[in-house]
Amino acid sequence: MSVGLHNRHRGRRSGFSLVELLISLSLIMMLTLALLTSFVFIARGDRSLANYGEMNAQARLLLERLGADLRSATDVTNFSATTLTLTVPTNPAVTATQDVIWEFNAVTGIVTRQDTSTTTTYARDVSTFAFYFANGNNVETTSLVEVKQVQLSMRILRLVASAVTSEYVISAQYTMRAKSTSH
Repeated sequence: MSVGLHNRHRGRRSGFSLVELLISLSLIMMLTLALLTSFVFIARGDRSLANYGEMNAQARLLLERLGADLRSATDVTNFSATTLTLTVPTNPAVTATQDVIWEFNAVTGIVTRQDTSTTTTYARDVSTFAFYFANGNNVETTSLVEVKQVQLSMRILRLVASAVTSEYVISAQYTMRAKSTSH
């Protein structure tokens, strides 16, 4: 009798049934999908955070340089909502000057500063940009002679995976200290 039982167990193989295998594969696929989704979410958040850092650095450099130009400018020679041309001294004694052009290109989304020797890009991915000009009493003006205050408004957008995930908006107002309002 022990020989018969031994022969009966020999034909049977141990392992998973098809149903057990399908259930375990389904669970593994759901866990993999959850991990992949989490990874994509974390990667998108990381890229968005990096974008904020880059946009903040761009805006800070732009505001510092524009502020220095506006505070030292002796004259405004041309302006529009997207362009500003200033006469800026090239030395502390103000014996020599140069024209500096700040310009926003709406097609490329780039803000640049051009002087006699170079053109420098200060901001990229700019979606909206505008200069506003006012006289000494903070009243909007279109007169070159009256311009004493300049306000900048700018919005930078960055895409991650074809979706806007980073947005940076700045607005700053400057008073032109060295510019005379009488000609």
